[in-house]
Amino acid sequence: MRITKLTLKAIKRAAQMAVDERMRRKRLRIGIFGGTFDPVHNGHLAVARAARRRFRLDLVYFIPCGRPPHKDRPGLSSFLHRFVMVALACAGEPAFIPSLLEAGPDLQGKQRSYSIDTVRRLRRLAPRAELHFILGADAFIYLSKWKDACRLVWLCRFIVATRPGTDMTKWREAPGVGTVFSWLRGVHVDVSASEIRRRARAGRSLRGLVPASVEGYIRKMKLYRNSRRA
Repeated sequence: MRITKLTLKAIKRAAQMAVDERMRRKRLRIGIFGGTFDPVHNGHLAVARAARRRFRLDLVYFIPCGRPPHKDRPGLSSFLHRFVMVALACAGEPAFIPSLLEAGPDLQGKQRSYSIDTVRRLRRLAPRAELHFILGADAFIYLSKWKDACRLVWLCRFIVATRPGTDMTKWREAPGVGTVFSWLRGVHVDVSASEIRRRARAGRSLRGLVPASVEGYIRKMKLYRNSRRA
């Protein structure tokens, strides 16, 4: 399979048609789930499913990042590969929307991506929606350092996924920005993207770590075979 801009545009049109129909409803509850997704894996899907059930979300947007805001990551797979893997993982889950919000005008994801800008774009698409930003506790503790953090907390609520052993007693508000948040407890899948990349590089099975369609794509496109990234 060859990925082209035409392929991405076709996927974008299909995803947008599905979203537009739902956007006619009032007061949607939308989850925003961003990350490098290199690759997207079963842990990500477990968190999204749990957040949707616990907080009664109508939709969860999976948003592969463009260029990470703080530094470049050598060995990061192309935006196109990461988006297609997200689209494959979301297939069969009508509430999960693979998103091109950080793809940029050329659909290549070459621009720096900041959460505040992404949330504003989504707010324009769904002005009446209630937005819930899904993130892990390890990212949440640095929220005050994010671009325009004080504005971001006015645009969306936060769902913080915890891992076993996370000390939750020390947090009553988002650090340094004064917003209320909600915990997402009890979701733990022992899988990491770095381990998946190592296994793929070694030609080992990824069964149980990623959806079968994503594993097939990694194999077919020979992703991570020559990468030295952990």
